[in-house]
Amino acid sequence: MHIILNILCTIVFTLLSVKCGQIVAVDCNNAMGECKELQHCPSLYNQLGSTDIKSIKFCDGIKGIVCCPRTEFVIDSRFGDIDTTTYAEKACLEYKKFAPTYCPQALIYGGEKAKPKEFPSIALLGSKDDNSGEIDWYCAGTLISRRFVVTAAHCFRISSTLNIVRLGELDYSTTNDSTETQDFGVRHAVAHPSYNLDRYHDIALIELDHDAILNEYVIPACLPPKNGEYKDFTAVGWGKTEKGVSSPHLLKVDLSLFTGDECVKSVAVQDYLESGFKPRTQICAGSHKSGFDTCSGDSGGPLYVSHPTYHCMLQLAAITSFGYVQCGTAGIPSVNTKVNLYLDWIENVVWNVSPF
Repeated sequence: MHIILNILCTIVFTLLSVKCGQIVAVDCNNAMGECKELQHCPSLYNQLGSTDIKSIKFCDGIKGIVCCPRTEFVIDSRFGDIDTTTYAEKACLEYKKFAPTYCPQALIYGGEKAKPKEFPSIALLGSKDDNSGEIDWYCAGTLISRRFVVTAAHCFRISSTLNIVRLGELDYSTTNDSTETQDFGVRHAVAHPSYNLDRYHDIALIELDHDAILNEYVIPACLPPKNGEYKDFTAVGWGKTEKGVSSPHLLKVDLSLFTGDECVKSVAVQDYLESGFKPRTQICAGSHKSGFDTCSGDSGGPLYVSHPTYHCMLQLAAITSFGYVQCGTAGIPSVNTKVNLYLDWIENVVWNVSPF
């Protein structure tokens, strides 16, 4: 059998080199694969006898380097009865095995300090000066796979030189904060195709320059189901505090949903949203108490909810987009981008899954 597979392998190389030399993997299937020699890619090598060779993507057809699908998600059979209708939920089930057995009760402006390992999917985004090495941190994001972070598209308007992402951080002003940080360059940044430098569809994906190492400090957040509806959230970020300066220590604050009517009545929507508030794609969240809110610097950061099934796992319900007036004003909510309305687009970019 091994000899037959080697013969087939040679035939595949020959045919593709001569007839299909133009079938080349672009960035190895949107980072969903790894360039390997065919014999070192079991998922393709073992299927040669039954696989249409024209469907194989090559990084180098002449040398026989194939785009080998990543085997990231090995679903635990113990959870076979759980409905994993989306690829994102399958990913969540895989990441769950990195979650701790104990976590603080689920619940930043006016917020309290987060604890070590409490929000292992939070990402810090900034610009690093290549000459001085100094870093300007100004946005946040959320890790949703080993390779991708989701954030607000307008973070790339704040600075076109966003070039560094840090995971596992708690307090960026010290190295004595019980963390294990990982720094990444930005390989690609993809804003939602409907984002047009306004306040709608304010969502973007960042591809890291290498895979994150998952551990107790760095765990991707789960994405919500398409029909998910939430009333209470925990917002997380390094944004401005009541003192008017950004907090170097990660903060958290509990916020509540403001209904569409509450949102429209509480602000002069026409001054900020040309086409009005869009409850289908946006969430208003805030507090009726003064001093509790997201603020400048929290942009792109998460509004979390607890996963209803997986203990100590967080779901990303929304992404901080913008606020209206002075941060922390009672009864004046911030506007956030709903994540579940963009699930098909996210899955397509991150896991190369085409929507049905």
